Order: sequence, then C-alpha cells, then structure tokens
Amino acid sequence: MTSEAPKKHLNAFSLLYYAYKAVLNWGVFAIIVLPAQRTHFLAALVTLIFLIIAFSLLKFFFFTYQISDEMLTINSGIFVKRHTHIPYGRIQTVQRSQWFFLKPFQLEQLKIETAGHESHRPEVVFPVVAESVREAIEQKRLALGKADQKSPTAVQGITPTKATPIQSTAVRQEYQINPHDLNIFALTSFGILPLMGILAAIYGKIQEYIPQQFLNTITKEIVSQSILIISVAVVLIVIIAIAGSYLSLVQKYYQFTLTSTGDQLRTYQGLLQRKSVTIPINRIQALRIKQNVLRQWAKLATIQALAASSAGDDDKGNDMMILPVIKSHDTFDRLKPFINWVPTHFVQLNKIPGKNRFYFIRNAMLIMLIPVAGCLYFFKIWGLLSLPLLIIAFFMGWYSSSNTGWQIYKDQLLMQSGSLFTRTEFIIPKKNVQSFSLNRSIWMAHNNLAHMQVNVRHGNHNEAVEIRYIPMKDAEKIFNWLRLRN
Repeated sequence: MTSEAPKKHLNAFSLLYYAYKAVLNWGVFAIIVLPAQRTHFLAALVTLIFLIIAFSLLKFFFFTYQISDEMLTINSGIFVKRHTHIPYGRIQTVQRSQWFFLKPFQLEQLKIETAGHESHRPEVVFPVVAESVREAIEQKRLALGKADQKSPTAVQGITPTKATPIQSTAVRQEYQINPHDLNIFALTSFGILPLMGILAAIYGKIQEYIPQQFLNTITKEIVSQSILIISVAVVLIVIIAIAGSYLSLVQKYYQFTLTSTGDQLRTYQGLLQRKSVTIPINRIQALRIKQNVLRQWAKLATIQALAASSAGDDDKGNDMMILPVIKSHDTFDRLKPFINWVPTHFVQLNKIPGKNRFYFIRNAMLIMLIPVAGCLYFFKIWGLLSLPLLIIAFFMGWYSSSNTGWQIYKDQLLMQSGSLFTRTEFIIPKKNVQSFSLNRSIWMAHNNLAHMQVNVRHGNHNEAVEIRYIPMKDAEKIFNWLRLRN
C-alpha cells in the first residue's frame, strides 16, 4: 500500500533551486526597498538573505514523496498541507530536464502531468531528484501496462474505455536531426530581430552610466566620421545578433532525437540543458508546419504538435517540437512512422482568388498607416523616412494572401495562413475539432466572402485557427463537413 512506501526528500541540490526561485519572486521587492534603506541597508540585506535561506529550508523539509506499487504520492506545503496521489495509469506526460552541471551527479528535474490536469503547470514538479526516481516511476507504469494487457477483459476483447487507436505498431521508430540542416535552420531564424532590440535596449541602459564628457567626445567623433562609425556599429550589432541567435538554436536542438514505441512519443534534445518529453500520441490534437520566408527558400520546415497537455517548449506556448527542421519534400515521409493519421504526401490546397488579395493588402497597409502617421506628425519632414513601411506592409499583405489555403483530405482539415512573412499550415483531424464558426460582415456577404475559424485544444486552453476572405461556397463546404460528425 502507499502508506508502506517510505517517505523520501528531494536531493540537497533542490535548496539551490528554491533559493533561486525565491530570489526571482522577491527580486522586484528587493530592488524597490533596498535602495530606500540607506541607514539600514545592511540590516535589510541580511534580513532578505535570511528569509531566502529559511524559505528554501522549509520548502525542502516539507516536500516528500512516496513511490508505492499502486501510485505516486507527493506531500508538500508549509502552512497548508497538500497530499497528491497519482495512480500510475493516470500519468500522461513526463518531462525531464538536466543541466550539464547536474549530469555528473546523475540528477535531473522531473515534471509529471496527469490526465485530469487543467492548470498551466504540471501536476508535480520535482526540482532536483536522482535519475533513479524517474526510472522507478517508469518501471511502475510499464508493469501496470503489462498487467492490463494480461487482464481477462483484454483477453476477451473487452476494452474498459473507448479510445481511437492512433499508433497500431509497437515497433520502435527513431529520427535524429541532421547537423547540416540544423546549421541552416539556425542561420535562417528571425530570432535575430528581437536580439537586435535587446542589444539596443542594453546600450540605452549602459549609456546612462557613461560619463557625459566621454559621451560628448564620442559624439564629436561620430559627427566627423558619421557614415563609417554608424555603418560599423550597425554591422557589429547584426553580427552579434546573428551569432547569438545561431548559438542559441544550435545548443537548444543539439542532437535532437524523436522516438516512438507503441503509443508513446519521446523527444530528447539540448547541449547545455538536456530535455526529454514523453507523451501519448493520442494526446496530439493537431500538427503545425511552419516556414518563414527564408526557410521556404531553403526548403526547410518545422513541425510542432498541438497537444492536450502542457508538455513542450515553454518559450513556444507549450508547443511540442516534433521535427525542428526537415527538408520540405521529406516532411510526410518522416512523420508517417510516428503519427499514422497524417497524409502520405503534400496535399494541393485551394488558394485565394487573385481578386481577393486586395483585402489582405488593404488591411496590412491600414495597420501600418498608424505608425507612419505618428512619425509624420511628431517628426515632420523626418517622418517621411517612415514611408517605406507602407511598401513593407504591401508585401506583407501580398504574402499573407498568397499563402492562405485550405483543403479537406480524408478525415483531416488542412488550413494554411501567412503572417509576418511566416507560412503556417495546420493538419487537424476532424474528431479533434472542439468548435467551429463561419463569420462574415455585411460587406463580405455582398462579395460572397467569409472567415472560417476552427478551435482545437492546445495545452489547457484553445487554439483558434482561422483562414480569411475565402469564397462563401468553400466556407460552407468546410462548415457542413464539420457538422457531420463521425
């Protein structure tokens, strides 16, 4: 029984984790309060350090877990006690994360999510535990699965719950990322744009602490050699941004491996921090295929899974990465062994009629008129330098209209759209559509146009997939097809 299993504490490294979290939680408070305590600064600092240490010790002491034959039990809470009991059959996803400095000690962070989990965080988080803890939990789950297969109901062909089989074979499949494709993938990332913004912001902050006399000297030098200095500065920022984006992506997806065994998918990736996610295939609600314009030219694609789980990449809205980079023509050949409901080939999509492209271009230019008008109002003649933004808006609208498409293929709905020079195609099984709607204004009705929106579960919230300004007859066809449930 669960009560017979011994209670265990986390590894002592968890104290550092709790201290780190406390610093993050109280950091803003400390930044505000400490500078104001000029006469009692040292006392306030010592008090803050004491509270962080006390908080970490209490969290560590009151967090225990038990691994019994039937379930996993977690005991936590300092003032309000919480006891969480998780039967192994209810575990849906298991995420492990191991920083390079934890690997020699065979330690890792472990996150577990159950079938009934509804919040934005996993049901259980083990900050730092031995790898043997995960191995013990997986052994219990495996033993439970074997017991279920040998049960009388399974032998007689009676299944206790109705489920659609997603993966019919138990043969192990494996894919590992191609280093050459990973290099091209990293070099074609739009991630350099936010990095350039961050570098500019850092420069702005540093400038506040540089002596004014030094700045005046530099300013005079820049005025005398403005074109050369500015050109060198811009090139340097771009090079640093490209290098930072490249190194970030390469270390993140280093030796990315995707495996499937039976009804489970597992990903494994990372250089500085090795991460692994295990999830049942039947939790995948839809697939997303993304390509920015640079990767379209390089014929590379990224494939993500929208799962009914919080497992995945925290930086990407909990999207589970299936294939970070793959040759476009190999997309479905690579996917089919892992997810057998996907098409066997690229499906030809219906496209927006040429006359409808005007609406996309008009909307993009109207939105861009707002910053352009602001520049003209505040900067007068210099505001004319913002007019090229309207040209960019024109091509953004044209790109969006050119990459909008839709098609019904067997039991899947394919919907594609373009935004910010990135093409996104969704493959949505009909049975996973949560709701759908057909929308049009009185002006659109006059031109027989409509917007079609389909909602699928994504993590613990909704993902709205929309295609805009499609002919009314096509929108009605999709709407009526979705109404006829299997």
